[in-house]
Amino acid sequence: MQRFFRSFLILIMLILAACGEEAQVPTRTSQTSGPVVGANDLLISITYSPEKTKWLEERIANFNNQNVQSNGKRIVVQGTELSSGTARTQLRAGQLKTTIWTPSASTWLEVLKKESNNPNIAEPDPQSLVLTPVVISMWKPMAEAMGYPDKEVGWSDMLALIQDAEGWGKFGQQDWGRFSWGHTDPDISTTALSTVLAELYAANSKTSDLTVEDINQEKSQQFLRDLAQGIKHYGSNTLVFSQNMQKYGMAYISAFPMEEITLIDFNKQAPNVPLVAIYPKEGTFIHDNPFIVMSDANADEKAAASVFYNFLLTPDSQNFAMQQGFRPANVDVALASPLTPQFGVDPNQPRNSLATPPADVIVAAKNAWANNRKPANIMLVVDSSGSMRDDDKMDQAKLGVEVFLSRLPSKDNVGMIGFSSSPSVLVPLATRSENMSKLQMQTQGLVPDGNTSLYDAVDLARQELEALKQPDRINAIVVLSDGADTASQISIDQMLGNFGESSIQIFPIAYGADAEKSILQQIADFSRTELVEGSTGDIDKIFENLSRYF
Repeated sequence: MQRFFRSFLILIMLILAACGEEAQVPTRTSQTSGPVVGANDLLISITYSPEKTKWLEERIANFNNQNVQSNGKRIVVQGTELSSGTARTQLRAGQLKTTIWTPSASTWLEVLKKESNNPNIAEPDPQSLVLTPVVISMWKPMAEAMGYPDKEVGWSDMLALIQDAEGWGKFGQQDWGRFSWGHTDPDISTTALSTVLAELYAANSKTSDLTVEDINQEKSQQFLRDLAQGIKHYGSNTLVFSQNMQKYGMAYISAFPMEEITLIDFNKQAPNVPLVAIYPKEGTFIHDNPFIVMSDANADEKAAASVFYNFLLTPDSQNFAMQQGFRPANVDVALASPLTPQFGVDPNQPRNSLATPPADVIVAAKNAWANNRKPANIMLVVDSSGSMRDDDKMDQAKLGVEVFLSRLPSKDNVGMIGFSSSPSVLVPLATRSENMSKLQMQTQGLVPDGNTSLYDAVDLARQELEALKQPDRINAIVVLSDGADTASQISIDQMLGNFGESSIQIFPIAYGADAEKSILQQIADFSRTELVEGSTGDIDKIFENLSRYF
């Protein structure tokens, strides 16, 4: 089974690499405390993906304290946390020198080999350190309403609930509203792409031999469209969804695909309502974590790496990994807590696996998702008050808006409101392709001046979206502001009250160190979204990230 999942992920990563996309959003780089290295010690380095940080930081310290030797020299291990995609990029460019590399999946090595045109860049046949399957996380009361744990739940059950006009009222829970779920972007997430493929297998009642013809059938396209109707919003990574689920609970979304380890970590926080892992009855996939020794390591370093690998596969090390929520790669280590129902998982699952589709099928699946994802109506609300003159804020904000617009799907409707002493609709809502030149022109024409009518501007955006009367789309307001409201005709309470039971979501960006974050946080909390903080140095990246929500 491990070989199967490795082959599956290799195909995914090669395709994503060909598209020039990272399969993981780069994260911060942080180094563990540097060990003391003596003149006769043998220093080796390991670069690991962030989900393994807690495990490996402790294991590295434990190993170094044991004064283990190889060829008469004490081995000292130095660890660095770096996202898999970033590490691959730096290795390819020669910017990262490491003895050992352990990304989230062994497929990153295949991508590195292909991109560097060096099939011998690492030692052959790297072995896994730990494993974690992909699950659909769901609030326990909601899962129980659907028959969990006695009944296996799958995509067909989710679809039936999405399409039911009663929503959760079908199960006597009218106060839960309609079924909703979140979805990350398969252009950068292997979990998301695994999810899309699983949906397409389910649409065709298959567990193997999925074809391009299967995907291109109208029933497959319709299946994706119908499931997408339950989407609240999209996103770039699981962290945002997990944090919002912790903060807003069952009122946020009903379900979300994530790795099993993420679900366990969520439940370790003792939430008021726990999540449970749904292993779709139609099948699921697993992500592995390989131990890769780079070929440019010398003989002593390779020997020391082998000693360290054996240490990480010991029952003590594997059990400590299991405490973090991983499944052990050492088959002699029995599954134990927290891989138990107490933390929302089933150690006997997954029971069903899906066969690896060929590369052309994966490309077709990505295209099908892009063509059938839930479309959006987006009002972009931009602060052009006088304070935006400071620190090059306005010019950098314009660049960020350009990035945001360039990344939105062409079929999404996009409009723009500018506000200073009063708001005005600069570009009415229309498709991005139709509006693009107008949006670019109005963006470049923004001049910082006047006061700040934030509440009036957001209320105007609400009116524009509600006038469309398109509840089958994601309806969203993205608002950029650097200061407190000083000029609105209505109060924040009036503004929020005007939304009533509207499904419109507000995504506020607090721009600059002096931004009035408390007000923007209040708006985010009301909308059950997140407040994003940006500066002139990263506003383009902030907007790029937000574009993946739609």
